[in-house]
Amino acid sequence: MLLQNVVGQPSAGGNNAIINGRSGQLGDVIVSELHGRYYETTYRGNSFLLSVSTAAAVTAYSGGAAGTPMLALFNPTGSGKNAVITKASVASVVSASAAGTVTFGIYFGTTAAITQATTVTPWSMGTQLQSGSVMTGFRNVALTSGSAASNVIPLASYYWATAAGAALVNNGVVDLEGSIIIPPGAYVALGGSAALTSATWIGSLQWEEVPV
Repeated sequence: MLLQNVVGQPSAGGNNAIINGRSGQLGDVIVSELHGRYYETTYRGNSFLLSVSTAAAVTAYSGGAAGTPMLALFNPTGSGKNAVITKASVASVVSASAAGTVTFGIYFGTTAAITQATTVTPWSMGTQLQSGSVMTGFRNVALTSGSAASNVIPLASYYWATAAGAALVNNGVVDLEGSIIIPPGAYVALGGSAALTSATWIGSLQWEEVPV
């Protein structure tokens, strides 16, 4: 396919005008977004969410085999889809009542089949219904038979002393821009490194499902 675009501003415009596409001086095609970045994939039913919307304590998790993360997503072998992680978030709701530090991260890697029976069906971001995803979701349960994660991306750190607290956090939601792909036979988990006394959290994972 040959694309012949114009470098610079087109000479004609207005309704019903037929004009060439635009290119930069290095041959790059210039485009602009008509809708929000994720509108098309969400509207087409390919964008999903797994979240902790009711604040809960976390179990200490560092990607170990059969650990208990805040949230996890398993892509079963033979699903025919890649889970492309787009966003992640975590936020403190109730502060800790004793000194301590917790770091939240996105852990991921290939895994043996996860056999934990307590699952959560992901939500479609387009219909707001729990349907359409081929992934298996988990919320605050042990990933029974799951393998140790081979990678981690840190998201946020939280420190609480006896008199004052401090947090080094993201801006609410981290846009991972599809940089993590969870293929069939792999998983991704959002977890905190320590269970601070009395502390509770909310958080989420968002992804797009793309045919392999």
